[in-house]
Formats: sequence, C-alpha cells, structure tokens
Amino acid sequence: MELSRIARLLGGLAAAVGILCAALLTLTSAPRETVVDGYVLFVGGLLLAGLVAATRAAGGSGGGSLFERALRPPRPTRGRLRALARLEREVALGTASAFDAHVRVRPHLRQVAAHRLASRRGLDLDTGAPATRALLGEELWELLRPDRPPPADRFGPGLPLASLRSALDRLERI
Repeated sequence: MELSRIARLLGGLAAAVGILCAALLTLTSAPRETVVDGYVLFVGGLLLAGLVAATRAAGGSGGGSLFERALRPPRPTRGRLRALARLEREVALGTASAFDAHVRVRPHLRQVAAHRLASRRGLDLDTGAPATRALLGEELWELLRPDRPPPADRFGPGLPLASLRSALDRLERI
C-alpha cells in the first residue's frame, strides 16, 4: 500500500472514532476523562501503525530486515555436495584413528574395489582369488579383505594419507 493511502485510511479512522466519542459524550453520561483518554490512546495506536507502515515503505528492500533474513532457514545445498563433505569428514577421521579407518574409510574403499573388479575384470573381491590379490597388491588386499578384524587399538594411528593415495591409485589402475 502506498503511504498517502495509508495516511488517508488512518485519518478517516481517527475522525470516525472521534465522531463516535463525541456522540458518546453528548448522548450518555460516560465520564469525560475516560472517553478522552481512550480516544487519545486510540489515535496514538493509529500513529504508531502509520509510522510502522512508513518505515516499512521507506526500507524498500522487500527482502525483510537482516534479522528476518537471519531467521530464514538456509537453502538446501545439493545432495552431491553434502555427500562430498561427509566423505571428506570420514577421510579426516580415518586418518586420525585406526578404528575410524576401519569403520569409515574401509567400506568406501571396499565398495570401489568391488565395483572395479567386477565391472572391469569379472572378479569378486570377497572370494580372495589369487588374481584379485595380484591386482590389489598385498598391502591393499590386507586392508580390504572381507575377514579383516577391527583394530585391537581403536585409538591407534589411522590410515596415512600416503597409503590412502597409493590405494586409490592402485584402484584406478584396475
């Protein structure tokens, strides 16, 4: 609504209530002070409503205040980016402790190895065939073998980044 229209509306409302108050005072025995106080309070409320409308119109951004924008929920990011951030966290944890490497990083590496072996060589990772072991190498096979137990020292050193890089390079060559 434009500002002049709001001002006319509020002025008309104040005049109508003023006429009503004048009629109330002349036709009834209502206490004069109470009626005048009520009218002044009503006009003050109208003025405040007009000031709010004027400041809203003067702001003009339409996007709301900084406070309102801060309260809006953030736009969801793409699922791929969330998955990538999760994978980065898991790799960071996997390099820190042996248990996280076993529980968080190893399943991803097993999934990649199983897919690569099956789709490119027709081999099954879980059989432990000599061809599978030869393609993976002893170090990577030891990490990915299906019967690998969890580490005895859960807080021991995790998978070094160099070992992870070499494992990924080996998987890419399959």
